[in-house]
Amino acid sequence: MTREEAIAVLEESKRQNEIMRDNPTTFWASHQMADGVKNAKRRIAALELALTALRPVSREQVEKVWRGEWMALDECSNEGVYCKRCKKKVYRIEYANEKMRSPFCPACGAAQTDEAVQMVLERMEEMKNG
Repeated sequence: MTREEAIAVLEESKRQNEIMRDNPTTFWASHQMADGVKNAKRRIAALELALTALRPVSREQVEKVWRGEWMALDECSNEGVYCKRCKKKVYRIEYANEKMRSPFCPACGAAQTDEAVQMVLERMEEMKNG
């Protein structure tokens, strides 16, 4: 089964449980209704969690979690370049030109460039695809 097929099956199951939750008298006797609705809500939450895990990761999600930026505290002095995310000094100013920098912070691993964000996105997709 492919990821897309699994998503379709889970979405259909979620729709069925939403119908059961919204129309309890159709599916349960009066003494079963409260438990039936509660269980339908629990199944919907579980199915939503499973669907979230199966859906592809978006670039915005990766940037929100992994994106950082370089900053120079004082460009005129030789203080160096710092990661905005972890606040650690990662380069002396003489090594701080763009060509010599890693696309990731060596201290915390935050992606510092668009290319690095794309690398993280591709790695996450590979992990999901097995």
